[in-house]
Amino acid sequence: MTHGQDDCITAMIEDPAGSTVRHVLDPEHGWITYRHPYARRPWPANYGFLPGTYNPADDDPLDVIVLAASSLPTGTTTRVRPIGLFRRPDGDHKVLAVVCDDPVYGHARQLADLPPHVMTAIEEWFADWTVVLGWEDASATRALIANGQAAHSARAQQRRDSIHGHSSD
Repeated sequence: MTHGQDDCITAMIEDPAGSTVRHVLDPEHGWITYRHPYARRPWPANYGFLPGTYNPADDDPLDVIVLAASSLPTGTTTRVRPIGLFRRPDGDHKVLAVVCDDPVYGHARQLADLPPHVMTAIEEWFADWTVVLGWEDASATRALIANGQAAHSARAQQRRDSIHGHSSD
């Protein structure tokens, strides 16, 4: 993982906090919007993905839950600091991050820096439709992101090789 002085990376927001609508950025078709099939209540935080990463569990970039003082519009690119990892049994884990310059959450560097009700709201939202395995710390999060970046690079290389008729074997 590339570390800046404050370990901030780029996130793309798909779903604003408070929404019950799912927005997905499709590389070929742009934004696709539909009612979230599992949402029984609004998103407790902003939700999106980390560009330049890959999660083989769902064949997409790593997902990120973004804490900010306000709801961020769909399509917003923002700098975030990953501080924790929300584990799911299917491997589709969620990075928990804070907007780096946010007046409410920007100070957070680890899960213990957050009010407990914030994490509880996220757990409860996901528990409506999936098994919640719990949280891991920022070091586990950095490892997941580094692996996701490496997987993204490897996939990109495989695509280049297949275009040029090369084998990666």
